[in-house]
Amino acid sequence: MTHSILRFKSFKSSLLWIFLLAIAVFAACSKDSNPTPIPVDKTALQDSINAAQSLHDGTVEGTKPGQYVVGSKAALQTAIDAANAVLADPNATQQEVTSATANLSAAMGTYRANLITEISAANLMGFWKMNGNTSDSSGNGRDGTITQGHAYFGAGTPTLTADRFGRTNMCYHFDMGGNIEVPYDIALNPQQMTISLWSKKQLLGRTVNTDTYTLLSLKRWYGYKVQYQRENKIFFTVRASDGTDSAYYDRDSDPTVLDNEVWYHVVVTFNAGTMNFYINGDLVKSYTDTPFPPVTLTSPIDFVIGQDLPTNQYSLDSNDPFYVNYGGYFTGDIDDVMFYNIVLTAPQVMSIYDNQKTL
Repeated sequence: MTHSILRFKSFKSSLLWIFLLAIAVFAACSKDSNPTPIPVDKTALQDSINAAQSLHDGTVEGTKPGQYVVGSKAALQTAIDAANAVLADPNATQQEVTSATANLSAAMGTYRANLITEISAANLMGFWKMNGNTSDSSGNGRDGTITQGHAYFGAGTPTLTADRFGRTNMCYHFDMGGNIEVPYDIALNPQQMTISLWSKKQLLGRTVNTDTYTLLSLKRWYGYKVQYQRENKIFFTVRASDGTDSAYYDRDSDPTVLDNEVWYHVVVTFNAGTMNFYINGDLVKSYTDTPFPPVTLTSPIDFVIGQDLPTNQYSLDSNDPFYVNYGGYFTGDIDDVMFYNIVLTAPQVMSIYDNQKTL
């Protein structure tokens, strides 16, 4: 009997220990399921907000070097406001804070890329303002000569007309092959380039080569040319080479098309690796499948505004690469032609547009 009582007491004692152990495990589990929250570190976010606001408030939008492209501040302020919202949120997680910091950093990078940097005058190879004459305003003496077009095109001659501001005799009207010829210079055949001009395409009952309205050219497709083509897209064609092989890059502003009888600011930039198209200051198309630089012409001919070859270079022989029937001339108005031997940045292009779109 005594042994039974002892066994019973021992059993009760074991049950008690098991019960107490279960309570301890439960308590431990309960504590583990609600751990003490780890503080969210917002120091980096606060520092980024301070830096971004300082950048925003300490810089100026405008159209001149040292200023930022008009409209770029708004995007930066939006990013700052979004970051401040996360900073003020007591329930924001560390991941949300880290993401907000990264987003603000990216916004600052985008804003800094909108800085307009100075374009050296040494990089401007030619500037034909068309202000009553065909003189080169770059200071390089590359003056143009008004030249009559080929008989096949109608033997037209460029004439002074009103510019985009309505000022008389301040730009040239082109038709029937009339062109402005600029003597060849190696400076107009560089390894990289930016071509900037204003144009207004017109139809005027044109019936000859209606698919090719060439704005300017250096030796047709053996050098480079800019033109309106198919569906009024801007085309840039350039022959390029790595020294051994050559290729023809023929790209366009697709899907951007231009209307007839409307003035547009057109810019094309090219170097080995990238070709960009800008319309009215905005980048509308970029290509990165152009790895070769432009070919340096071994048999150079004159640079032409208004068609694709100098008039005296056209041939009536259909087997000749300069066959006139393949020629392209412009019908309409051209103004403020600028040629650079560097690739301008997007803010620089926008600056030119902003400064030339108003008097």
